[in-house]
Amino acid sequence: MLNNKLPGFFKEQVTSQVLLLCLMFFVAFTVIYVLDRVEINSIAGYEREIQNQQDRAELGKAIMHRLLMIELGVVRMIDSTDLRKVDLIMGDINHSFNKLGNILNILQNGGTFTNTFPANFYDKDEVQEKITFQRKKGAGYVMTVIDLNPKIFELEEAINTVSFKMRELLSGDNAPDLEKVHEDLNFRTMQIDALILRARESASKIFHDTQTDIKRLNGLKAEASDNMDTLRAGVFTLTIPVCLYIFFRIMFNIRTILADRENKARNLEEAKSAIETILDSIPAGMVIINEHREVVRVNSEALRIFEVDSEEMVLGHRCDKIFCLSVSDGCPFAGSLEDNLVNEVKIKTSSGCNITVLKNATYITLSGERVILEAFMDISQRIEMEKRLQEQQDYANAVLQGVQAGVVVISASTHTIVDMNETAAKLIGVNREQALGAVCHKYICPAEVGKCPVTDLGHEIDHTVRRLSNGKSVLKTVVPFKRGDETLLLESFVDITDRVHTEKQLKKALEAADSASTAKSEFLSRMTHELRTPLNSIVGFSEILLTEEEAPLTGKVRSQVEHIAGAGQHLLQMITDVLDFSMIESGDFTISSKPVPASELIEESIKIVRQDADRAGVSIDVDFSISFLPKLVVDRSRFKQVLINLFSNGIKYNNKGGKLSLSGYVRGDKGFISISDTGVGVPEEKHADIFKPFSRFVEVDSGVEGAGVGLAISRQLIEAMGGDIDFTSKEGQGTTFILSVPVQPGSMEYPESESVQLPSVLYVDDDSSNIDELRNIVINWGRCTLTVRESIEKGMRALPLLKPDVVVISDALAGESLGEIIDDIRALESDDWVPFIAVSGNGGLQGADTVLPLPVELGGLQAIVMESKER
Repeated sequence: MLNNKLPGFFKEQVTSQVLLLCLMFFVAFTVIYVLDRVEINSIAGYEREIQNQQDRAELGKAIMHRLLMIELGVVRMIDSTDLRKVDLIMGDINHSFNKLGNILNILQNGGTFTNTFPANFYDKDEVQEKITFQRKKGAGYVMTVIDLNPKIFELEEAINTVSFKMRELLSGDNAPDLEKVHEDLNFRTMQIDALILRARESASKIFHDTQTDIKRLNGLKAEASDNMDTLRAGVFTLTIPVCLYIFFRIMFNIRTILADRENKARNLEEAKSAIETILDSIPAGMVIINEHREVVRVNSEALRIFEVDSEEMVLGHRCDKIFCLSVSDGCPFAGSLEDNLVNEVKIKTSSGCNITVLKNATYITLSGERVILEAFMDISQRIEMEKRLQEQQDYANAVLQGVQAGVVVISASTHTIVDMNETAAKLIGVNREQALGAVCHKYICPAEVGKCPVTDLGHEIDHTVRRLSNGKSVLKTVVPFKRGDETLLLESFVDITDRVHTEKQLKKALEAADSASTAKSEFLSRMTHELRTPLNSIVGFSEILLTEEEAPLTGKVRSQVEHIAGAGQHLLQMITDVLDFSMIESGDFTISSKPVPASELIEESIKIVRQDADRAGVSIDVDFSISFLPKLVVDRSRFKQVLINLFSNGIKYNNKGGKLSLSGYVRGDKGFISISDTGVGVPEEKHADIFKPFSRFVEVDSGVEGAGVGLAISRQLIEAMGGDIDFTSKEGQGTTFILSVPVQPGSMEYPESESVQLPSVLYVDDDSSNIDELRNIVINWGRCTLTVRESIEKGMRALPLLKPDVVVISDALAGESLGEIIDDIRALESDDWVPFIAVSGNGGLQGADTVLPLPVELGGLQAIVMESKER
């Protein structure tokens, strides 16, 4: 963009000068690079030669070291009179000569020498040293090596001669002493010392020559480095002035260009400011998009529509990522845009809201670039209002047509029908279009003109029974409302013609039923009275015959009289039950509730059924918890009637050898008495009918006597005394009835107890010794009630009826099913009843709250009762 606006002359000058400057820098750096590489290579060569000379010096040192080792070996050999030691020392000397030969060979031909020598004179550890030497052809130091070779050879011959002589001296029968050996070998040792000295001089010359060469090479290396530095300085001295000249020329031309550009930019800014002022003053969103679909300009109204705070959040971003929700086919860039494109589109604001705008898009040219100018107007509110208005109209119409009541809109001033739904038209019996515009008195209200109940008489009609003009009865409501300046009446009504007719018929039927019920009650009362008189005679004379002592009946006659007496008693009981049921059903009976001791009522009732129980082989078990019950607020005779009926059922429907169990407890202001038997039970399909009159839960021909009204009478009597009766039963396992009646607060003293209600404990175990032991503890303690069930099934049936505070289960009785049984108990819990579960025995918890060890002790019982209270 900058080059397109520069004058041609300045553009060409700047370009050529920049290229020349780049070329000068390239040449200068190339020369410097070449000089650096030459310097590096020459210095590397000198350093390699210096290293080679240092290796040569090390070889010289190695020669001197070996000569020292040979000299020491010779001294040791001469000082020894042991032939074996002489041979060993001679082996070391020969090894040193071999090393000297290797060193001399490397000095002549080049190679690597591995020098092995002891770390010190007293240690057997060895040190290895590798020395690599490269010999150059024509090197002068070869002569030194050639001079050293004969000296080494001559030294080796001399030492061998001494060695031979030592063997001769030491191999005789009489070994000479050390002084004679030295005397015989004195000349030879002096010769060897001279040869070693000459060899050392040659080796020393090698070392000193090498040091001289190293010094010379270091000088040549430094000289080469100085020469390269001089050449580099010359290159910089030549290049820098030329580059500076070209640089200043470029800067001058750029300054001229920038001045011209500044003038043009100033003019452009003024034009841009004017355009921005115009765009921001337009009450519509304006957006400019380039060929890459990037936003290059937005005005303030567009920012408001997009819900963004600044231009930086929009500029440079693709339009389809900011506000355009159109598919690619609907984009103006997808095809040629010859004319203005005007359409309604949905866009998404920065907050994620979808709004509808009316968009106008057209191509324009800006700074030589073809761009798209889009203008937006937010029409979301208008569309939303239109949508809501349409929805309200549709909703009102749907409600009007969908309700099952007739709805009519009437003008309050003209009493003409403005609108109605189809339901109203059907109730009136006319066509909807026919009724619209007609006077309401013609179809809806039979009132005369000028006597409208709402507008003329001022009546308020709200759920009022009215008649339509066609005679139908309707339940009508009239609500006045305003629509603009016009007052309208909204009348809604439902057809109750059939209901009115049904109510009349039901009223007649109730009157007839009351008359029939009264006649039935009177008939039953008279009939039972008439039947009781002869039945009392039959029963009385039968008992007289059976108790005659002077001429007692025997044999078949006595059996027949006993049958007559039993049948008479049964018939008399049935008549009594039917009469009681009739009296209760008609409401012709009274209840006089007074506080009565519970244990006294139960004892009296048991005495009455004791003979029947003994005859049926059923034992009666009264739990000691009955003695803890306070006085019951009941009608004494009526409550005994209920107890006797339930006891009789528990005996009649029991099995021979079965049991009738009684227990009790107090919860709140109610006393609960549980009556459980081990009899046949009630089938589940008959549970719902058990309290219905004349309903029996065994077959008619089962041999069990009864009219089937006892439980119905019992329930009505208990409810009349402010109590309730419920039951649980399982076929083949027995039935449990629970009576709940009001109690007299404070009618019984509990040791150190502030409340009548004692914690209740349900103990499930079949071990009689454990049961007796726990009973004795509870009786002596006196601060809780105890109910015992001797099987898991009976205990589970008693739980929802008794709702005890504590449940104690024997792990021996439960066995492996203990965990499942505890889970079943937990499943019966409710918001107002959560029992405390204990396991008696030495087993684990398996989901219980605690373990009650056996034998049971008072402390253990007290602990679980206290924990249940805290819960």
